[in-house]
This record gives sequence, structure tokens and C-alpha cells, in this order.
Amino acid sequence: MSKRLSLLAVIAALVSVWLLAGRVPLAAQTEPARQTIQQRLDLSRAELEQIASILKRERVADQDLAARRSDIEQLDSSVDALIEQITPQFEAVKARLEQLGPVNDKEKDAAVDADRAELQKNFSDFDNQLKRARTLAVEIDQVKAAIAAKRRALFNHALFYRSASILSPDLWLSFAMELPRDIKAAGLIGSDWLSGAASRLSGSRGLFFAGILGLIAALYLLADRLAVRVLQRRRQVVEPTRLQKVIAALWVGAVTAFVPIVVALAMAQTLHSFDLVNARLDPVLQAIVESVRRIAFAAGLVRGLLAPLRPNWRLLDFTDTVALRLANLAMAVVIVVSLMKVIESINELIAVSLPVAVAVRATGASVVALLTAFALKGINTPPEADDECLGPVTQPAQDWYGPLRALAWIAIVAILASVLVGYVAFGAFITEQVVWVAFVGSVVYLLVVLANEGFEHALRSPSSVARAVMSSLGMRRESLEQLTVLLAGVSTVCLSAAAILLILAPWGIESDDMLANLRSAFFGFKIGDVTISLSSIALALFFFGIVLFATRTVQGWLEKRLLPHTQLDTGLRNSIRTSIGYVGFVVAAAIALGYLGLSFEKLAIVAGALSVGIGFGLQSIVNNFVSGLILLWERAVRVGDLVVLGEEQGYVRRINVRSTEIETFDRVTMIVPNSNLVTGVVKNWVRGDKIGRIKIPVAVNLEADPEHVRAVLIDVAKQQELVEKLPAPNVMFIAMTETLLKFELVGFVGDVEKAGRVKSDLHFAIHARFKSEKISMAPPSAPAPVIHIGGLEHFTTKKQD
Repeated sequence: MSKRLSLLAVIAALVSVWLLAGRVPLAAQTEPARQTIQQRLDLSRAELEQIASILKRERVADQDLAARRSDIEQLDSSVDALIEQITPQFEAVKARLEQLGPVNDKEKDAAVDADRAELQKNFSDFDNQLKRARTLAVEIDQVKAAIAAKRRALFNHALFYRSASILSPDLWLSFAMELPRDIKAAGLIGSDWLSGAASRLSGSRGLFFAGILGLIAALYLLADRLAVRVLQRRRQVVEPTRLQKVIAALWVGAVTAFVPIVVALAMAQTLHSFDLVNARLDPVLQAIVESVRRIAFAAGLVRGLLAPLRPNWRLLDFTDTVALRLANLAMAVVIVVSLMKVIESINELIAVSLPVAVAVRATGASVVALLTAFALKGINTPPEADDECLGPVTQPAQDWYGPLRALAWIAIVAILASVLVGYVAFGAFITEQVVWVAFVGSVVYLLVVLANEGFEHALRSPSSVARAVMSSLGMRRESLEQLTVLLAGVSTVCLSAAAILLILAPWGIESDDMLANLRSAFFGFKIGDVTISLSSIALALFFFGIVLFATRTVQGWLEKRLLPHTQLDTGLRNSIRTSIGYVGFVVAAAIALGYLGLSFEKLAIVAGALSVGIGFGLQSIVNNFVSGLILLWERAVRVGDLVVLGEEQGYVRRINVRSTEIETFDRVTMIVPNSNLVTGVVKNWVRGDKIGRIKIPVAVNLEADPEHVRAVLIDVAKQQELVEKLPAPNVMFIAMTETLLKFELVGFVGDVEKAGRVKSDLHFAIHARFKSEKISMAPPSAPAPVIHIGGLEHFTTKKQD
């Protein structure tokens, strides 16, 4: 006992020392931290004021705004980190103060008062710093909004600036007057560059430069010949697989684009090394290199994806004519766009006049639109019906790329309309976006096919990878198939998301500002805090459609790809699919309404106003909807179940939002409200399993032997293959009347859906056996009754007389 008390005393002493040690350095630990936080807050405030002062200028370039946006993002992250650093310390001090409680005059303790005073000081300091940090965070958000507003204004001004129409005579008159001056200015700059290059390349320096150019040309020819040999698809492969096609397409595209891009970069680096390009000419050189890169990538994609000369290696199901036409279109459009980019860089270099710049951009956009229209015209045109054809006229199958062709025609109309109306910048922007979207879409399509086919090939059951995965993870073949489908689906979603981000990248603005930029292009009005505009409504519907389409895609993928490889029953699959549809619809509606500015708080007011209508007019609809959710989650009635509802019975085919479809044996679809299935009495034949009981009543003559009848009935039931052996069939002697003996044959079938056919077969067999065993099913024949009619004696006597 004494040892235990001494041990407790030692522990108490150690705890006291630890508490005293922890009490002393409290201020020493928090004071430097508070000073550091204070300094960081002061620096953040100074940086924020500097950024805000730049925004007050009347003219700020978009590049400067983008740089300030990057700075403000870093500042925002720094302030958020400060808030995360201060908050736990503030909460800790607050909790300790709450434990000490308020000052009590009756219980005085100097140590407690000292701790309270110290904690109160720390609490005040942390509270002030936290308020400053949160105020800074709010101001940072305001500055970010101001930057976004300025960038939207610049974007809209540049994109929707209206100039002269391409059909305006004044535009071309001004173009004819200004063009000679611009050509002369370009010639002067070119001659100055040539003279400067000649002076820098004099003597051995020029020979060295020429040698480098010759070496680059020789390496290009050598690499081009090697590339031609490397990217040749093997002719002996008559029917390559889809995986072989996509790998060959990616390889051909990469090799085709690699050589020109490397040569262009080498040439640019050589010009920079010999100091032949100054800061003024560098944008032109960058535009040329970018054009070479664009054309090289386009050539690679055309040769890899369309394969104009290798139809058996073509990944897309195009005819040779369509593939060749699309290949020529792609290269022509890319060359025109690249040429226009180089001309625009030269125009900026020589400060070309506005009419010349407008005419050049309008001409380029119009040429691209007309080339696209000419190439698309006649692609996949259905053949005309032959009048002499004796058989029926068949329509050709609709090609899957029809919607893309429709979008291309929409882009063509938009480009031509823009340059005709005078929005040349907008038409040129659409032209560049068409090229960029086509490039991103082609690359992502190749990667999606590669991922899907790669997973399918790698995890196929006979492959070594599949065997290794199955043995190492202990997976079954069905689970491996599920994993394959799941990996393919996840890769498709990730690549699609990356494609969307890449498509949005050329806008030159952050993703969170892009929708605001589009919205600012339209007029709107405010009702309270909600902004109503055509753009907001259109984009809200667009978001709703996108999310709903994604939901339907996921539902279809689950129904056709993933769930068939599982061991789930049909009812559970339908419940999962329908529940995901409900969730997707709610998410789509929430996103669309949130974009319109209708938050849940504002919707609560509308819901309160509709509560009366829901309580009276929509009560049954809401009741059926909730009942449908209960059916899906509780799964008392599932799709495919055989149910009896009242006097009708049939199979559950579909559980909808309001009602359930039941197909009766007469092939009639019965629409039953969901509330009837939840609150009513429903007999489900297959709820637990599909085993069902059948009963066949039999009535025989009184002269029949009951034991003989039972033996015959049991023997007939045992000879029927669909009657279960366990539980064994049985015969019940249920009644004995004055004329008949009544029996009931009871048996079980493995599938209750086949009970009707089994009962029919048993009736046939019982009738045949009873006939052969001379068992009569009719009641015994009774003697004919004697009828006495009185009063006839008089007629008999009179006749004798």
C-alpha cells in the first residue's frame, strides 16, 4: 500500500512540474509567433494596396491583369494559410479561458488570475489578428472580382468590337490606300534585318552559320527518311485490331510531327545564337515557329487518325473519299490559320493600319469558312433512289459523325455572319477555336480509344497480366471484367475533363471567370439580388442538360457495361440505376438554379408558397413519389417480380417516379400508383426465392379406395420433372361428402413462374392415370325416380267400360 502511495506521489509531482513548465514559456512561445504573424499581415496589406493601385489606372493591358491575378492568388493562399495558423491557436486560448471561467471574487487565486490575464491578452491579440486576416481575405476577393471585371471588359471589347463589314466598299478603298504604305514599311524592316544579318554574318561567322543550316537540312532529310521507314504500317497485317490501329495512329502522328518541330526549334535557336533576331522581331519568329508546330501536329493527326493511304489501318469508319476530303480540309484550314497568324504578327510589327488588319482577318476567316463548306458539301450524301429498282428503296445508315458535321455548319454560318455584319474579331476567334477544338478532340479521342482498348487487352482473361492480377489480388474473372470496365470509364471521364479544360484554355482567362465573361456579353436585369438575362438562362439550361446528359450516360454505362458483370439481381440493378437518375436530376437542377442565383434560402420561400398547393392539389403526386423512393430503397417489390395485386397478377416491368408498370399474363400493361404498392396488400411470389407451391384438387367416386388414390397422385407428381423432390409431394384428404371423396395434391416447383404449365401437365397425367386405373371421378349413378300422378284412375276405368 505504501509503495502504491509513493508511486502516486511521484506521478503527481511529475505532473505538477510539467504543468509549471508549460505555464512559464506560454508567453515566450506565443509572442514571437504573434510578431511573425503581424509582420506577414502587414506585408500582405502592403502588397494588396499595391495591386489595387494598379487597377485604378485607366488603361491596363490584359497581360498585366493576368500577372496581377497570379499575384493576388498567391496572396490569397498566404492569407488563407495565416487564417489556418491563427484559428487553432485562437480556439485553444478561447477554450482555456472558458475552462477558467469568469472572475470570482469569493475564490481568489493569484496563479489562476495570472493565467487568466495572460490568456485574456493572448485571446485579444489572436482575435485582432484573425479579424485582420479575414478582412484581408474579403478585400482580396473584392480585388479578384475587380480584376475579373476589367479582364471581361477587355475581352468583350476585343472580341465584340464592331468594324466595317467585309462587303463594305469603304473598307476595301481604305485597304487599297493603306496597303502600299504598309508594304513599304515591311520592306524597310526586312531590308534593315537583312543588312544587319549580313553585317553579323561576315567572314568565318557567316560560313559557320551556313554550315549549321546545312547540317540542320541534312539532319532533316535523314530524319525524314528514317521517319518514313519507321511510321510505315505493315502491309501484311490485313485486319489489324482496334488496339493496333490506335497505337499505330499515335506513333505515326508523333513521328510525323516530331521532325519538323525539332527543325523549326533548331532554326530559331540558331538565329538567336547568332543574334539575328532582336526583341522587336522575336514575336514574328515565335509566330513562325508556332505555325510550323501547328501544321506539323495537324499533319501527324491527319496521317495517324484518317490514314488516307491505309484504309485497313484507319481507326474511323470513313470511306476513302471522305477520309481524303477531310484530310485535305484539315491541312488547308491549318495552313490558312497559321499563315494569318504570321501575317498578324507582321502587322503588329509594322503597326499596320486598321483597315488592312480588318481586311486581312476577315479574309482569313472567310477563306476558312468557305473551304470548310466546300469540303463538307456532299460528304455522306444518301444515294438517289433508282426508278428502275424493283425492290424496296432502302435508306443508308446514318453516320455517327453527323452531329459533328452539323456543328461545323453552325460554325461556318457564325463565321460568315460575323464578318458580314462587322464582328471580324469574333469571326476570327471562332475560326481559331474550331481548329483548336478539332485538335483537342482528335487527340483525346485517340487517348480514350487507347485507354479502353489497352485495359481490355491487358486484363483479358487469357493474358499474362490478367492472370497475374487474378492470382495476386485473388480476383475472379467476373471481378476482373468489372475492373476493366471501371478503369475504362474512369479514364474516359478524366480525359474528357482534361479536354474541356484544354478547350477553355485559349480564352486566356481563368476557368472561374470564363462564364462571367460570356454572361457579360448579354444584357440582363436584376430582381432583388438575382440577375436575369438571356445568357444566364441559356447557360443554366446548358448546365442542366450537360449534368443530365452525364447522368444518363452513367446510367447507361452502369446498365450495359458494369452491372451485367455483377451478380446483382435485376431489381437491385434497376434500383441503383433509378436512384442515380434521381440524384443526377437533383444535382443538375441545383447547379442550374445556383447559376441563376436562386440559392436554397431563396427557394425555401418559393417552397413555402407552394406548400399549400402541395398539401391539397399535389398531395397524391408527392405521396406516389415518396412511395416510389421507398420501393426502390426497401426493394419489397422489384423489377422482374411476379406479384398479385387484387384480382390481377403479373410481372413488374418498371418502377417510375409516380407509378409502377405491371405486365399481366394477358400482355396488358397495368399502371399502378406507387402508394398502392406501399400501403396496400401485395403478394410477391418471388420475394424470398422462386420456389412456389401448387395445389390440385381432385374429387373421386365414393367407391374409390383413398389409399389407392393417394398412391396414384403421388406417383404422378414424382414422375413430373419440374416438381421438387424435397419437399416431397403430398396428398391431403380434405373432405368426404355423400357422393364424392375430395383430395388435394400439394407439391413444390423450383420456379413459380412455371407453376401454370406444371399444373396443366399434372392434370393431363392424373386424368390419364385415373382412366387407366379405372378410378371414376363421377358420383355413383342413382335409380331413376318414380313419379306418381293422381286422378288418372277415372280415365282407365272409363276406357275399360
